Amino acid sequence: MPTDRRPSREFVVEVPAPAVEFNEVYRNFVGSAGYFVANNIYSRLVVYDTGSPAAFPDLAEHWEMAPDARTLRFHLNRHARWHDGRPVTAHDVAYTHLTALAEGYHAAAFLRDVEDIEVLGEHTLRYVLRRPNAGFLAQLGNLVFAHVLPRHLYEGTDWATNPHNQRPIGSGPFRFAEHIPGERVVLEAWKDYWGPRPQLDRVVLDIEPDLDEAVRKVADGRAHYLVQDVLTFPRLHLAEGSTTASVWRKRGPGIAVLGFNHTRERWRDRRARAGVAHAVDRRRLEPLADPGWSEPYAHFLPRSADWAYAADATAPGFDPALAGRLLRESGIVPADGGPPVLRLVYMKTFTGHAGIAAALAEDLRAVGVDVEVAGLDSPTWSREVARDADFDLAISGGNMIPDPEITASRFETGGGRNHTRLSDPEADACYAAARATPDQARRGEHYRELQRVWARNVDWVPLFWYAAYYLRSDSFFGWPDQVGFRVPFWHWGRIRPITH
Repeated sequence: MPTDRRPSREFVVEVPAPAVEFNEVYRNFVGSAGYFVANNIYSRLVVYDTGSPAAFPDLAEHWEMAPDARTLRFHLNRHARWHDGRPVTAHDVAYTHLTALAEGYHAAAFLRDVEDIEVLGEHTLRYVLRRPNAGFLAQLGNLVFAHVLPRHLYEGTDWATNPHNQRPIGSGPFRFAEHIPGERVVLEAWKDYWGPRPQLDRVVLDIEPDLDEAVRKVADGRAHYLVQDVLTFPRLHLAEGSTTASVWRKRGPGIAVLGFNHTRERWRDRRARAGVAHAVDRRRLEPLADPGWSEPYAHFLPRSADWAYAADATAPGFDPALAGRLLRESGIVPADGGPPVLRLVYMKTFTGHAGIAAALAEDLRAVGVDVEVAGLDSPTWSREVARDADFDLAISGGNMIPDPEITASRFETGGGRNHTRLSDPEADACYAAARATPDQARRGEHYRELQRVWARNVDWVPLFWYAAYYLRSDSFFGWPDQVGFRVPFWHWGRIRPITH
């Protein structure tokens, strides 16, 4: 992309995967350009970044949770407008979230505790939960699950074919301008934005599937930002020596985990799960680690979640002899015949998972289990893993902080992102107990017991606590760590050029 004619307030973001569509409330394509576009075009009630334990206002100016943690009242910004000029109202919020719940759309994963949403006025509404949930705000503000859509453009339509999935009308700081499939998406600053006005003229999401080249584009000044999960430790050298960009790094908000396909009879036997866990040699993962920032990891929450972290809950240790015995006893390794073949999948968007998958496959082959490794793009993952459960083992990642309630969508029975179909009544009881009290110390006790349950029952296996790397231009200011983590790293409404 040429640099000599770029507008002075243009912000270029390198994204590895093209956009499919831009309605992430309906369905999700993790890591695609549509994912990042949606986060900057649409608004939510509140926003969270993993660098802060607090929720910050978006559409909601302020809110209150009842002492029983079952109802929340939100008061919306009366100046909020859609990009077509229509006012944003409580009816838009209630319509979006209730429809997503009723139809089982993507947003339902983090809204499943909602029993009803009552519109109390044009700018006031109340969420009624079917059970206490003191961590509900963390769910509501996390990632892209709870965007608000314009009711006047979606009500009475089929969300699957609504044309605004491709030409979105939002209420965020940027509005949709152009989409050239497989090449770029362009956003324009919305000058009538009702919040802090964007200080950029345009945001260009440049589709660059060559991940090394994506890093080089930011490092040499052809672009300004590289979305998270592209830059991993093995690629850091590509950014070294840059005179225009810097790497900001932090301990990651989650860990890479190994899940079992609990719909398959073989994995309902604890011995089978424990056998796999004992086969894991985390020393193989040390070459992937950035000392001080990432590490092979056997615990079930990041240590940075200090109020909820259980130091005594760890995965079964490396013991290949015991692994082999358990795998034979459980029938994973048959008494006669050739070695079994297990399908191990990971999502290619999380590029660091490729090395973890390769190491794990070697560990399992060493104890007599052959492994077919498949790296899947986001649409294929949605189809083969989330929908069809066509796998044996899956490596995945995701946020676990600032509130472990975020993990419920992945590890609780019926969770909207529970692609392994895990169902553990002991774990479910821990989640319920943590939700029922707003007292953080007591919630932490329940979360620590939750980790002990996971460890005891080998529900899943922690593998690696990853680092988060953000390669960003030195010519811009307003990154989340520079503005008190009031916006997440995938939101660019506070970014502005540095002028001298």
